[in-house]
Amino acid sequence: MALAATVALALAACGVFRPIGELPPNRLSVDWALPLYDLEPLAYHPLELGQPLFVQSDATPQTGLLVVPSKDREVRGVNAATGEVLWSFTTSGANVAQPVAAGEELVVASTDGHVYRANQRNGRVLWTSDYPGKSVVSAPVVHEGRVFVTSIDNRLTALSYEDGSRLWDKKRPHASEFTITGQAGVALFGDKVITGFSDGHLVAFAAEDGATMWTADLSGGKTEFVDVDSTPVVVDNVVVASSYKSGLYGIDAATGTVTWLVKGEGYGTPAVIEGMLYVPQASGRIIAVRAADGAVRWVAKSFGERARTPAVSHKYVLAPIGESLALIDRGSGRTLARYDDARGVDATPELAYGTAFVLGNSGTLYSLGVY
Repeated sequence: MALAATVALALAACGVFRPIGELPPNRLSVDWALPLYDLEPLAYHPLELGQPLFVQSDATPQTGLLVVPSKDREVRGVNAATGEVLWSFTTSGANVAQPVAAGEELVVASTDGHVYRANQRNGRVLWTSDYPGKSVVSAPVVHEGRVFVTSIDNRLTALSYEDGSRLWDKKRPHASEFTITGQAGVALFGDKVITGFSDGHLVAFAAEDGATMWTADLSGGKTEFVDVDSTPVVVDNVVVASSYKSGLYGIDAATGTVTWLVKGEGYGTPAVIEGMLYVPQASGRIIAVRAADGAVRWVAKSFGERARTPAVSHKYVLAPIGESLALIDRGSGRTLARYDDARGVDATPELAYGTAFVLGNSGTLYSLGVY
């Protein structure tokens, strides 16, 4: 085993992945830790954003399969109970976006600008799209024989699920040369696919042919740093999206009419449960917002350098905050603990059956029991 992998296992065994501050007994336990790759030599601030997917089907182990994208250009299938790597395939770029399950198959988008359809049982790639876009950093959406995917060249593309061919695409020009790096993913509402663009607009397109259904201007009258680069989410009939500079918006999903606004900068993609949004901010805060009317329930004060999309259970919000993973009480916003393996956590965890699966900046995949 490579030296870095050996060290990572030793750190996990010695409890370096530990609570900072007080933690009530038995709230969280490390079930297993799997080093996936060696860090580059002299890595100072390594960054890993790959978000695992938990899936169960007739093609997976009975205990479930983790599909793990990572920056080393590998996509791995891992036994969720044991941490055993069952298969892998290689892409031409780093992998950030969470994969999507479709029956007994997977759809994986990569920063190499391509989309891959693969078998859950063995990872065999069935097709690679001829998609000509640039880097893909957000999860695709599969719906009625189509795969909808966005790329950082300000483009939304519809692909055929059957063979990966391009059906239609829509592209908007960048409003200025000053744009936030990233690209909103896709939300689905009925026959509409909804995504945001760097000019501050949120647009709903017809899933069938890409015709524009409505457009909402979220720029707030500003001209720079207005990118809608966090993925919108739909809660009942409300689309929630953010413009980097002007705030977090609630929009009527049928008409595109703005119904509420929470002002602020740097809101990211929310996690949603029971009508509540848990929204990260670039400043390091997590805020709890009611999706129906934008009422703010609580604000978890700044953790430090940044916050990214959390995972949410009925009891907890698990927020990657750069320096660590924060365990937050969902009802009150009180931080219960922070966990770290000395390299930090930026990737969104995946929650399944009381377990959080998270890929740390160290390149180690953790299975954490959450109680």
